Parts: sequence; structure tokens; C-alpha cells
Amino acid sequence: MTTSLETPRDLVIRLFDTLPARDADRFAALLAPDVVFEMPFLLPGEPSRIEGREQIREYLAQRWSGMPGIQIHGIRPVIHETADPTTFITEIDVDVTRPGTGRAWARTSVNVIRVENGQVTLFRDYMDTGRIVAMRVSRE
Repeated sequence: MTTSLETPRDLVIRLFDTLPARDADRFAALLAPDVVFEMPFLLPGEPSRIEGREQIREYLAQRWSGMPGIQIHGIRPVIHETADPTTFITEIDVDVTRPGTGRAWARTSVNVIRVENGQVTLFRDYMDTGRIVAMRVSRE
């Protein structure tokens, strides 16, 4: 008899597999109740830190609903393991169609992700804030 146990790396892969659907409930289901979400490179009007699964779920649902013209077709994470088996560095490429620019792969962020007891406890997102600001400006 074999048992299948999800490794921390498997959970990180599953986390990114949920993103194209922009389903905040599915994403939040992989987070610890006391998870911390940090965005060190500030976006105007956005928080730099959100604490708690429910707060992150609400934030992402609002953020993703405000992106109606953007289609995400797929996400390709490159996952780097660290000396700490619970901590991962990821480089994220997104297959995206944006209004006026067409479909392309774009490097969007580098993340630090910590997984403990089968849940994400830290998601630090070093996103390409310049690209996001430019997209917001082009919509106005």
C-alpha cells in the first residue's frame, strides 16, 4: 500500500496552478489561517502587508474582479529550493492577454514562499509594479 503525501514543493506548485482561474477561495484554501502576504514594492493605493487567510481572500477577490480585460492562460513557476526545506523562491512567468497588447509570456514576479504543516504561512510577492502601474494608466 502506498500513501501520497504532498510535499511543500507540491503545495507551491498547486498554489500557482490555482492562479489562472483567479479564484480567491481556491487560492485561500491553501493558506494558513495566520498567513502573511507581503508586497515590498508598493503599488499606489495597495497595502504592503495583509495578515490572515480571510483578509487575503477578500483582497484577492476584489483585486482580481478589477481586471476584467486581462486573461490569464497559464502560469509557469520556476521553483528554487533553499537551505530551509520550508522556504522557496519562485520566478513567475504568466501567459497573459492584455487589452491592446495581445497575448505573450511576461515575467511578473519573484516570490518568497514558506510552507509549514501543509499550508502557506508566508507569501512575499516582489511583483513588477511598474508593469502593473502602466496597465492601470493605459486603462484610464
